[in-house]
Amino acid sequence: MKKQRYVTLPENWDELTPEDWREALKIRQTMVGTDHAWTVEDARIETAEAMLKNRGVRQQLNNPQWLKLIRDIAQSLTWLWTVEGEAISLCYRSELNKLPKIQHGTKKEHQEWLGPMDCGADMTFGEFRQAIAHLKAYEQDQNPAALCALAGLLYRPKATEEQRTRYDRQMIRQPYDWDSLDEKIRRGELMKPWQRWGIYAWFAYFCEALTTETFVVEGEEACFAPLFETSGDRGRGTKDGNGGGLHQICLTLAESHVFGTARDVDHTLLLTVMQKLLLDYHQLQQMKKKLRK
Repeated sequence: MKKQRYVTLPENWDELTPEDWREALKIRQTMVGTDHAWTVEDARIETAEAMLKNRGVRQQLNNPQWLKLIRDIAQSLTWLWTVEGEAISLCYRSELNKLPKIQHGTKKEHQEWLGPMDCGADMTFGEFRQAIAHLKAYEQDQNPAALCALAGLLYRPKATEEQRTRYDRQMIRQPYDWDSLDEKIRRGELMKPWQRWGIYAWFAYFCEALTTETFVVEGEEACFAPLFETSGDRGRGTKDGNGGGLHQICLTLAESHVFGTARDVDHTLLLTVMQKLLLDYHQLQQMKKKLRK
């Protein structure tokens, strides 16, 4: 009697493994790079096969039960692949970074670039400001240089001991301003197209989540939605807002000396800055209530 084997498959974005996400990105890249007419069912079937392969299940094309299993799994992947109009979409929906690092080169000349932590926990305010600018430039006209700049900015080499001593002992990646824009673009160009798009997909969703979801900052839950509701377009505030607005926030905080100089503000964790802005917002609302009484 054959021993039954059980595998666990993801049911939502948060349960998706980094290996599954990489395969989905490769499938998407194949779709956009070919003249073959793909259907959403094709994408889901390819993904289902990749998921089983990632879990050590061998392909059995001559086995009717295996083919049925693939179809059943594919039908459950409606949360992963969707149809928007006539386009098949792989729409990332998680604050978790499923592409934590990117490796480039051979074993002899190996390079490794580290991406942001889950929920942007290690992203600094200045890094975020620059990333927003590159994101907007890319979305305006699909400028490949802007996408490369975004990828090269967010994915950087491991921080040196000297940098950790100077900035933060908890620092994992090198400071966002340690190299030039040209070097960031060059780093992005060395990445594979599916890697660059995966970086874009995560950051685009992170911007949306920042305006709608609840984050944990220094052990406390914080929802930053009130900071963006005045724009009348909740969920798009960080991306569609004026880039100068973020710059003005930096200058205002610098004038208050809460975090130090403008450069200090830019090197402060994004979520820490957002928490300070949220505190100021609530204090302002309380003052307004008192004045109305």
